[in-house]
Amino acid sequence: MFIDFLIDGRSLYELVKRHGFIPVLEPEDKNLELRISELTLVRLSPLGGNRYPIFVCAQCGDLDCGYISAIIEESNNMICWRDFKKGEDMKLNHIGPFYFKQRDYNNELNRATPTASRPIAPLL
Repeated sequence: MFIDFLIDGRSLYELVKRHGFIPVLEPEDKNLELRISELTLVRLSPLGGNRYPIFVCAQCGDLDCGYISAIIEESNNMICWRDFKKGEDMKLNHIGPFYFKQRDYNNELNRATPTASRPIAPLL
């Protein structure tokens, strides 16, 4: 079971499921809060730079098995997901860019962690 990303009512998972990956957010994942802190730009990306994994291996979630990532940036209280890639080289030009109001974006991601000890503060 995973938490899909719905953008304008459309499933992002449906756009990439043919690649065999699932969204990085899973309710039972012991690292869920860590993954959310990455997506909200509180924690640095494990991939380096501004590139963050959005989808991971459906079997183990390990980045070594492959992933789909995007550059995530914040500017003027907006979050942008752009430049989607499968692995390090294969551009997925049919996805994005997507823009979100930072406050709404952080609120939605924080809702994914009902047991979180504290909400994730937005970057200012």
